[in-house]
Amino acid sequence: MREAAARAPREAATVAALALGLVAVHLAYGGLVELVEDEAYYWVWSRRLAAGYLDHPPAVAWLIRAGTELLGDTERGVRAGAALLGGLALWPLARASARPVLAAATAATLPLFLLGGLFATPDVPLLAAWALGLWAALEERWAVLGVAAGLAMLSKYTGLLLLPLVVAARPGDLRTRGPWLAAALALLVYSPNLLWNLAQDGVSWRFQLAHVADSSGSLALLAAQVGLAGPVIFGACCVAWGLGWRALLGGAPRREAVLWWTSLPVLLLAVVTGGEANWAAPAWLGGLLLLAERGGRLARAAWLGLGINATLGGLVLVHGLYPLVQLPQDPTDRLHGGRVLGESVAAWGVSEVVTSRYQEAALIHFYGGVPARSLPDWDRLDQYDLWGGELPPAGLFVRVWRGSTRTAVDMLGYERSGPNVVSAYVNVPGEVLARPVARWQVYEYWSPDGAPPEPGAADPGDPP
Repeated sequence: MREAAARAPREAATVAALALGLVAVHLAYGGLVELVEDEAYYWVWSRRLAAGYLDHPPAVAWLIRAGTELLGDTERGVRAGAALLGGLALWPLARASARPVLAAATAATLPLFLLGGLFATPDVPLLAAWALGLWAALEERWAVLGVAAGLAMLSKYTGLLLLPLVVAARPGDLRTRGPWLAAALALLVYSPNLLWNLAQDGVSWRFQLAHVADSSGSLALLAAQVGLAGPVIFGACCVAWGLGWRALLGGAPRREAVLWWTSLPVLLLAVVTGGEANWAAPAWLGGLLLLAERGGRLARAAWLGLGINATLGGLVLVHGLYPLVQLPQDPTDRLHGGRVLGESVAAWGVSEVVTSRYQEAALIHFYGGVPARSLPDWDRLDQYDLWGGELPPAGLFVRVWRGSTRTAVDMLGYERSGPNVVSAYVNVPGEVLARPVARWQVYEYWSPDGAPPEPGAADPGDPP
């Protein structure tokens, strides 16, 4: 007991240092690389705060708005809230574990946190709320669990799984008032998005259900989890889940059962439904806590895994700034191009800009200051469609570079000139010429009975 009491302050200081270090890395790096497309899209949401949006609940927009209020409409401002939440999430994970330093260090170096936490996405508040919920569930603090479950649902609809999976670990708890209190509080916290969806005819729920229905089970998604967790952590978690089969029969200790039920079922559900790799993200929180819980060889494997993850993650961070090798399909290409596109489009001096996709519209708005929007009722449904608006009679049309000469504005009966090509490049080692990472086509268009747009005709401003 005395040894544990003496160790506790040192462990708390180590966990705090890990959390501060992770926040510092994310804040520093977050101002050095451009926004990826979806971050710019969520920033556009943050300009019109609401209780819900087509693609997701509102937490990511609120988080971005808080960051930009403090640091301005900059890359670091957009990412500041995510950086702070990522560090804070380590604390409940450490408190939930018998080996707090191992739990916090494993989480901090997990690619899901170290790399994924760089970006302002709905996964960051979801993981922070899920981490808080795991600690509350293990400590049987039902009120805190209810608040955490509500925050998880305000972050991403996957958060709906948290409370039912905790109860599945010990169904007998339903005979007590704890789970019912948690459910009531979760519903109360989530109620803003619930009421928004009801007022919008459930548009966001229907959109996500259709997304799931259009997906199919995929082993590729399972393979992608190696990238989210790292190869050693992935393998060690699989072993821990296999050893925890008693959780299915209700014979496992409560702690182990909660961690098992809030991790492996999430992963299996994501694989069965298919879709995107990050659908399974919360599974790795319970998985890494399970490794620390079991100790022994699995704990040693976790130490090895976090060392490998830290090394590989560091190399990826460096590569994102200074390419180390030339890759045929480099994922860090997504960190380049938005500024070139936005500033190039703004240079036309035309205030009316439409795009074939929401991604380009968001990048142009953030980097060019021109409140572009995607074509109404074109391509997939997006938040611009919910906001409404007509296609301007004249302006610029932007699309990703493609071989076809026929454009959307052609099919809609408009006249147009062009294309003008905007390209973004990145320097690569050992190459004389920079490598193109993105290309877009920009057309001036006008209605058949109108005239081409005049550059500088109006000042771009934010939408009402």
